[in-house]
Amino acid sequence: MRLAFALPLTATAALLASLSSGAQAQSMMNQMILSKCSAAMKADYQKVGKMPPDGMVQKTFNCVVTTMDMTHNIERAKQTSIKQAMLGN
Repeated sequence: MRLAFALPLTATAALLASLSSGAQAQSMMNQMILSKCSAAMKADYQKVGKMPPDGMVQKTFNCVVTTMDMTHNIERAKQTSIKQAMLGN
């Protein structure tokens, strides 16, 4: 009886650990996307002698992450987010 309880507890602990690792990996990926997105946007604006409007980098980053979650395609996420940023959405 004691062993029957220990096995589900161990399985639950392993599941929680894997979810935690997955969340950490997603957070790391999001930070990498934010870093690249921010640098690319700032570079594009600097080329024309401007600064991105307040909140635009974060809004575009959110779009990229959301689109990546739906499509699993970084290029599609990039293009969708650029179009939305150009339209002011």
